[in-house]
Amino acid sequence: MPAGPPNIIFVMLDTARADYFGSYGGRLRLDNIDGIWKNGVVYENAISPGTYTLPSHVSLFLGKQVSRIPGLMEDKMKHYDRNTDPFLLRSRVIKPGSMTLAKRLSYLGYGTAIFSNNPLVSEYTGIAEGFSYRSYTDSIAIASANKMNRIVIRGPLSLVGNGALRKGLVNLAYLVTRAMPAGTLDAVYLGLRERLNRIYADEARYNDIDQGARDTNRRVEAYCNDASGRRNFMFINYMEAHEGYPTSAVTDTRVEQDKWLYMSGIADASGVLDIIKEARDRRLLYLDRQIGRLMSILKSCGMLDNAVLIFGGDHGQGFMEHGQMYHGVLPYNEIVHVPLVCTRFVNGHQVRAGERVARPVSLTALHDAVLDIGYGAYDAIDGNLKGDRFVFSEHTGITEVWDTHLLRLIRGRSRYADAIYRAKLRHNAFATAVYCGRYKLIHYKDRKKTDELYNIHEDERELENLIFKERDVARRLLGSISG
Repeated sequence: MPAGPPNIIFVMLDTARADYFGSYGGRLRLDNIDGIWKNGVVYENAISPGTYTLPSHVSLFLGKQVSRIPGLMEDKMKHYDRNTDPFLLRSRVIKPGSMTLAKRLSYLGYGTAIFSNNPLVSEYTGIAEGFSYRSYTDSIAIASANKMNRIVIRGPLSLVGNGALRKGLVNLAYLVTRAMPAGTLDAVYLGLRERLNRIYADEARYNDIDQGARDTNRRVEAYCNDASGRRNFMFINYMEAHEGYPTSAVTDTRVEQDKWLYMSGIADASGVLDIIKEARDRRLLYLDRQIGRLMSILKSCGMLDNAVLIFGGDHGQGFMEHGQMYHGVLPYNEIVHVPLVCTRFVNGHQVRAGERVARPVSLTALHDAVLDIGYGAYDAIDGNLKGDRFVFSEHTGITEVWDTHLLRLIRGRSRYADAIYRAKLRHNAFATAVYCGRYKLIHYKDRKKTDELYNIHEDERELENLIFKERDVARRLLGSISG
């Protein structure tokens, strides 16, 4: 084995639920990803600490449970005025100077670099705090002060971010709608929502297969050419598995991807799920090719002469299981069960392990595990990940609150607005999922729903709530939350 601590390369596959991949029983053939993973240590029940990107990454980089990070615990729907921030200028959760994983590794002599395709994974939220090298692709221009979008999208987003102006215009629009018959208001509201969805989808390049991976790989290659010869911690985020999906590659008919239309019952998801999933698969196949390209770059630059590679997912994705679409919703397995694979490379070749770990493990524990690798204790990664008896994932409410004021005003006269508002209220819960052995409890802090207990070994799809049959188990798991 090479002497000294290895390079640490963390590849985050954004929005990647575990069962997309062959190592977790997925049907899609992903030769590069599955070829690497089958020879690594596969954590079969890795759990994301949060239900969307921001809490999951913050928890990982700070090594803290989501509920212990103050900036994540505000009810965004209740305080929608200060949570409507399209350019992420007020969204910083990790404060400047915080002792992040990247900063700790820099003190150990590591060069630290972050490559992001996601605006939430940037200095705007503080996730990039501690990284000395930061590289963002053009795909996150919507959050950038230096790469502003076209006026057709910049104008509406600026309006959304200006609380007083937004509220004044919404109030004016509401007065106009008072003269409309209820049926007309329904049609106007739905038509406007769908029109805004189309504009945003075009601007965000929903129908592109590539969501920044090609550009990211070029930037990684440029960095590696300059950084060879020193130890490096590289964090690479790929967005290809994220919605919106390139449905135009599958069908000529436009497919709506506004999750609230499906979760509210306004639109029927059953007729489009197969199309959306096929579009997702095309992105995954493309991502697999780009992962193959990444591995070639890392090997040719010498980054794999002595390296630990970690592949993970920051959260999963729902396709109407439990009535939920996409993510940022309640912490069922399709939302929080993610891939996690660790593998070692020496002299450019993978050290084959082929081990599978069945017990639940948390991505939060990776903070200490990666830090130990930085000290040269590679074997400690397994102990860190297996050290938690209880593993937590927390949902801190919805983030899509930009239309809350409008929905409140018109829901009494528009059945569509009312349906969406009710759906948002249902999912705007503070819910903690706790895993221990074969059991999983979902506890609702605000009691919006009855707590749920599942035997996930026998009921992987979480269909039978055992809360009234296994009271002792439920009390034990609930005690771990309050403790």
